Amino acid sequence: MIPSTYDGPSNGDYVAYVDKLLRASPDFRRTQSSIAGAVQSATSTPGAQADSPMGQLREKLQKARELAEQAERKNMKAATPSRAAQRQPASIGSTGQAPSKEEAKQRFRAMEREIEEQKARANIRKSTPWISPFSVVMIVAGVVISQFVSGFGTMLAIMGLLSLVGGVANKLKGK
Repeated sequence: MIPSTYDGPSNGDYVAYVDKLLRASPDFRRTQSSIAGAVQSATSTPGAQADSPMGQLREKLQKARELAEQAERKNMKAATPSRAAQRQPASIGSTGQAPSKEEAKQRFRAMEREIEEQKARANIRKSTPWISPFSVVMIVAGVVISQFVSGFGTMLAIMGLLSLVGGVANKLKGK
């Protein structure tokens, strides 16, 4: 006879039964509280994470663009047709004046060049070799292992060869 200590689901509700068992587990409660804490900290401090270098450059670029627009607005407001020729461009320095339109454009171009240089350096770092060292290792290991376990070694060598062909094909496609 089956012992009567079996505490199964009532009315066949297995989902509620499993949920009740999970909630009784200390691991489940600990995991739930850590998830709740992470969600709470993420929602209470949005944007508190550090920016990437590209994000910082974008901010600098935006500031330079704003400076250029402010300088242009000041030039439009302050300059009259008779005094426009007499005005000389102001520069930021010890005087504390706003930059002229040309200086702002030059700074803007310098920041754009810096961003382009960083993109070029990032693309150089991302370059991948035509032949993956992993594929070569798989082929060599497959050939060596096939001397002892022919089926496994042959499969390993074939997988390495397919990986090698796939890498070369992706390189030719430009991926």
